[in-house]
Amino acid sequence: MKKYVLSIIAAVSAIAASGLFYYFFDIWVPAVYILTIVLYSAAAGCLTARFVKKKVLWGIISATIFGGAFAGITVLINNVIMHGLHPKITGAIMYGIVLAFFVTYYLILSRGVPKKKWIAAVAFVLSVLVALCSILPSQLPYIYKAMYKRVPTPVAGKMIEPKTRQLVADADLYVSADGSDTEGDGSFDNPFATIQKARDIVRGMDKSEADGIMVAVKAGEYYVNSIVFTEEDGGTESCPVTYCAYGDGEVILNGGVSLPHDALQKVNNAEVTNRLTADAKQKVLSVDLFALGITAEQYGKIYAIGDYHTARYYDDGALVGKIYCELFIDDTRQTIARYPNGKEYLYTGEVVESSESGWMSGLNDTISNPKSDVYKMDKALSERIKSWKTLNDVWMFGYWAYDWADASTPVGVVDHEKMTISPKFVSRFKPKKDAPYYFFNVLEVLDAPGEWYLDRTNGVLYFYPPENFSDGSSVELSLTTDNIINVHADYLTFDGFTVKGTRGDAVDVTGNNNTVENCLIKNVAGNALLMRGYNNLAFSNEVTHTGMGGILLDGGDRVTLKAGNNRADNNLVHDWSEIYETYQPAFSLDGVGNICSHNEIYNSPHEAITYTGNNQLIEYNLIHDVNLKTDDGGAIYAGRRWDYYGTVIRYNLIYNLGADGHLPVGIYMDDDLAGQTIYGNLLVNVPKFGLQLGGGQDLIAHDNVVVNSYQPINFDDRGLMGLSGDESNSFYQHFKENGELWQLLEASPWRSDIWREAYPQYNRYSADFSHTDDADFILNPGHAEITHNVLISTSGRIGDIARTVYKYGTVKDNKTFRLSAMKKIFVDYENGDYTIREDAPIGFKVDVPAMNEFGRY
Repeated sequence: MKKYVLSIIAAVSAIAASGLFYYFFDIWVPAVYILTIVLYSAAAGCLTARFVKKKVLWGIISATIFGGAFAGITVLINNVIMHGLHPKITGAIMYGIVLAFFVTYYLILSRGVPKKKWIAAVAFVLSVLVALCSILPSQLPYIYKAMYKRVPTPVAGKMIEPKTRQLVADADLYVSADGSDTEGDGSFDNPFATIQKARDIVRGMDKSEADGIMVAVKAGEYYVNSIVFTEEDGGTESCPVTYCAYGDGEVILNGGVSLPHDALQKVNNAEVTNRLTADAKQKVLSVDLFALGITAEQYGKIYAIGDYHTARYYDDGALVGKIYCELFIDDTRQTIARYPNGKEYLYTGEVVESSESGWMSGLNDTISNPKSDVYKMDKALSERIKSWKTLNDVWMFGYWAYDWADASTPVGVVDHEKMTISPKFVSRFKPKKDAPYYFFNVLEVLDAPGEWYLDRTNGVLYFYPPENFSDGSSVELSLTTDNIINVHADYLTFDGFTVKGTRGDAVDVTGNNNTVENCLIKNVAGNALLMRGYNNLAFSNEVTHTGMGGILLDGGDRVTLKAGNNRADNNLVHDWSEIYETYQPAFSLDGVGNICSHNEIYNSPHEAITYTGNNQLIEYNLIHDVNLKTDDGGAIYAGRRWDYYGTVIRYNLIYNLGADGHLPVGIYMDDDLAGQTIYGNLLVNVPKFGLQLGGGQDLIAHDNVVVNSYQPINFDDRGLMGLSGDESNSFYQHFKENGELWQLLEASPWRSDIWREAYPQYNRYSADFSHTDDADFILNPGHAEITHNVLISTSGRIGDIARTVYKYGTVKDNKTFRLSAMKKIFVDYENGDYTIREDAPIGFKVDVPAMNEFGRY
């Protein structure tokens, strides 16, 4: 009995000693897991040496299993059970458990467990069970993904009544599709035929005494390449110039061309029909574009798409250019013939050969025609490709390394003997097996409704009509590569137009005090609206079916911190980023002091709002169903700068992110982004992290409500990778002394008096690599404030927050709940009302808007 008492005292003392040592001296040695297993195995061998061979082997096996199990259970405790505790407490417990199991097992073995077979059997079973449990931490994200279930969708915003445009009775000039530029005088009864003619007349008007000039454009479709407004076409503060829809119907500015139905023919060319499926032979229609006067120069060739393509490194950038012409039927974008069809993908085989590519190898403009990657392919794909007459101008589009890096490339080399395929263009990042991709621009795979193919040599367009195609269906081909409206002027307003049909950006405004309002911008290959300058306004527009982004604002002076005061307010952006599928936000803010407010945003493969620069304001937006094709992305995103201080993200509703198993982030402050404030946001059904804070200084998050996230808040300290010395690590390249972020910081005015006054945090920044244990050391997540957040999740924990955040910042007064507590917290969440109850057991008032204050008004 005395031995047992002494053993217990020794074990408890060892636990206390190891835990207290870690707690006070803050030493962390991950290698303890490996050492523990080695010690267990060695002890087993020594202690069982007096037994027969079988028992020695049994002792070693048991000890090894126990060693792995106990090492694993410490990970389990750290990652699952102890979520939300101070990391130093967690670490102390882990050290104690490791030593406790070691001492206990030593005592058991010393008493000859192998002689007690029933004890050994029980121990073996328990060790296997614990070993299985030790696997769970690494598998939890996958288990969570498989079991994730959304809670009821929030019901928010206001009912938006369709606007009825009033007739303009007192315009200065009128334009009509049946008017005349040569015989018209711009009056109501004798209008001009084009906006360009009206613009020229306005240019010559005396604006010094007028209080405004209005040009009313009557309903109709106006085919244009580009309408350009220069400085002399603008207005003044006292005499702004307005171009508006008259109000008697839709005014359409179209950069494409309508293909007449009498030009549509059944395919009777045997060389073509022999390449089509039996069904396609009966259904596909053709149009001779040359016969309609459309030239090869107008429809152009296929250029690389995707935000991370590497076409510029090949053939002097010969395949870098505007997006290819597009076919629209009944205002719906058709799909260039692809395999596999619809939303399906192929997946890359084993990577046989990989060029040195990506951020870790410094792929840059000095490289010319780098060798591309080589993948294994299976027999089915080989046979499929053999059935294609040619690989000339056949392309591949995929996510070759990451689901946030899309890129296209022509097919390079296909070797049917070696069963390999190589794209022409190298992947921007190191390629991987099982990367999703598809082929496009292949005549033989023109086999599904809504697909099309253009024989660019002979000028013949082939298309498989969609299901609802009829004699009254519109068939349009986008042609112009220019902006439909291009402004370099001040005090211009464009009100009530439908703009569509360009292979470029629809509306590009550079100047001050300009407004684009009540417009519908759709069916364009580029962005919808770009506004650069000061005091510009994008108000109450609808943007849909763009190939790239939505509304981009850029203005302000980063040297003086003068605000651009450009605003995107009360807009609806949905179903965009249909060609480029990553980093094409609905709204982008660049510069200083611009505003994105009260917008509704939904249906996109990637992010909703991104920003760069300083002092941006993102508020009262309603964002849902975005990041549908990505995990590593956020509904609101910015990252990797120390000189972007001052942005406020507040009072936004974000819900129902991700699809098809993707687990994105709600608000994502990536890669050490510093100096951001996030408060008053409501996030529901954000499957991965509600807030992901990537290690930057001065990150403040308070009064946010996060419901149903794997981790409501994830806050790491990745900046400290700058101390690792690991040249192969991308974070090290960013954060090391004189690395990318340091260079960007030094290139900014952060040392100026203006910046030091605006952002006094810079006065305490430390770059002393000899003194890193300091909240002010720039690589530490110093001065963080994570307070008064309400966090509701399956685990009921706050999430993973690095110990350095606790050490150098403030994490307190956050209230965590499990999902089962939602009825006590919200007024009627089951019917979409996430208003916090007056009697909710929170203990403090949460600064979140009413449900009807989010979104448009």
